[in-house]
Amino acid sequence: MTSFFPSSIQSIFLLIVIVVLFVLTIVLPWKKKASATSMISLSLIIVFFLQLLLASDVIYSIPFISDMDRVSSYDIYKDLGFLPSAVIHEKALYQFITSTYLHGGFLHLIFNFIGLFLLGVQLEKRIGWSRFLVLYFGSGVMAGALVLFISPFDVAGHSMDVPSIGASGCIFGLIGGFWFLYPKDRIFFPLPLIFFRLYNAWPVWLIFLIYGGIASFFLLIGADDGTSHVAHFGGLVGAFPIAWLIRPPAEAPKVKKMKVPELGRYARTKKQREYLKKASDADEDDVRDAWLEEFFASIRCPKCRESTMVYRDGKAICPKCGHVIKP
Repeated sequence: MTSFFPSSIQSIFLLIVIVVLFVLTIVLPWKKKASATSMISLSLIIVFFLQLLLASDVIYSIPFISDMDRVSSYDIYKDLGFLPSAVIHEKALYQFITSTYLHGGFLHLIFNFIGLFLLGVQLEKRIGWSRFLVLYFGSGVMAGALVLFISPFDVAGHSMDVPSIGASGCIFGLIGGFWFLYPKDRIFFPLPLIFFRLYNAWPVWLIFLIYGGIASFFLLIGADDGTSHVAHFGGLVGAFPIAWLIRPPAEAPKVKKMKVPELGRYARTKKQREYLKKASDADEDDVRDAWLEEFFASIRCPKCRESTMVYRDGKAICPKCGHVIKP
C-alpha cells in the first residue's frame, strides 16, 4: 500500500521543518518587511545541516532516539527529493517544493547559495518579494515538471526511481526570469570560468546565454554526470511564462521635481502663476520644460531687472548679466 507521507520519522520531521520555513518565507517578508532572498538562503542552510544530522550516527546516542530505525542521506532524498515514481503513484506532490531545499553536499549548497543570493537580492529589489517568490518556487515546479516528463524514457540520468534534489532549477529560473523582465540590465554575478575578473557587472543577456548554453549542451548530448541538466533547462525556460504573468507594471517616467516654493516667489502675475502651475503638474520633461520657458520669458531678471530670463538645459539665464536660476 502506497503512502502520501515520507517513510521515516526523520523525513517526516524534516518535512515539517521545511513547511515551517516555507511559511515563514512568505509571512516574514509580508509582515516584517524581511528579505525573501535572505529567508530562502537561511532555510537552505538550516535544512542542509539537519539532513546531515538526521543521517549521521550522532543523534542515535540520545536515549529516546537510539531505538529509531536509522536512515541514510539517500533515504531522505527518496522521501523528500523529487522522485517521479512517488509523485505519480503516491501523489507526493510536496516533493516539487521539498526537493528544492535538499542538497547533496557542501559544494552543491554553496554554489546554489551564491547564485541565489547574488541574483535574488538584485531581482527582489526590482520586482518585490511576492513576485520574486512566485518566480523562484514556480521555476522549481517547472523544473520538476520537465524531469517528470522525461523520467519514463530513462534519459540524461533520469528515471522513475532516481530522486533529484537541489535549488538549481530555481536559480536557473531566476536567470531566465531576470533576462525576460530586464534584458538590457547589467547585474553583479560571478563568471570565474569565463573571465579573469571574478566579480563584475555583466549584461543579463550574457549570463543567460552562458548558463542557458551550458544547460542546453549537456542536455543535447544526454550527459549522465549526476547533475540534473534537465532541471536546469526546465527552470530556465519555465521561468518565461511565470515572468510574463508576474511582470510588474511599466515604470512611469521619472520627472525631475521642481522647487515650486522657490520659483513661486518670482511669479508676480496671474499668468505667471498659471505657467508655473502647469509646469509643476507636467508628467513629462518636454512638457514641463515648455511651460518653464514661457514662465521665465515672462519675468525680469531678479538681479539686473533689465532683461527677461532665457530657459534652456534645465536652468534659466539672464542674457544681460548672466544671473542663473536653477529650478
